Amino acid sequence: MRTANVSAFSVFTPGLCAEKVNMIAVLVLVGFVFGAQPLVGYNYGAKNFLRLKKILRFCYGFECSLAVVLACVLSLFAPSLISLFMQEEKIIELGIPMLRMQQAGMLFVAVVLVTTCTFQSAGKAWGAFFLSVSRQGVIFAAVIFTASHAAGYIGVICSQAIADALTAVLAVVLFWRGLYRELESEAFVPKNP
Repeated sequence: MRTANVSAFSVFTPGLCAEKVNMIAVLVLVGFVFGAQPLVGYNYGAKNFLRLKKILRFCYGFECSLAVVLACVLSLFAPSLISLFMQEEKIIELGIPMLRMQQAGMLFVAVVLVTTCTFQSAGKAWGAFFLSVSRQGVIFAAVIFTASHAAGYIGVICSQAIADALTAVLAVVLFWRGLYRELESEAFVPKNP
């Protein structure tokens, strides 16, 4: 780290508090997207691509809207939410920008979640696996290494949002190459939609 007077403990503890609050939003998003998985899987398996496209349009719209609302609410109430876990002023002060930076990437998390679950539901394990190891693994590791060297402490707290944005770009590319073309080319409608 570049900031000499910030100890590892004073960064680690607020980071844990911010992550606990962040998980509120992430788990709500995960719950909704998992609820859509059977619909996606059933319509993909039945080759009802017109209905599947409507479902995906709704899922992306709903999930992204919900992500923005949750991010705004958690960012607005960041001081109160962080203080639920720790009452020490310095920890709250350091935890607020950490939580807000995590919320900056919440829209991208929604895109990645819907795309990952779509790949799983369509039986395209490679796409789901690649996105899963990218957000919290490969892309995040590369971003945190680069950002910490480029911007020190600020780079570290921005790393997750940057990794989420890059993983969302990857999700769009993988979806385009792996599913979108198939949905467009085989716009099959069953006899009883």
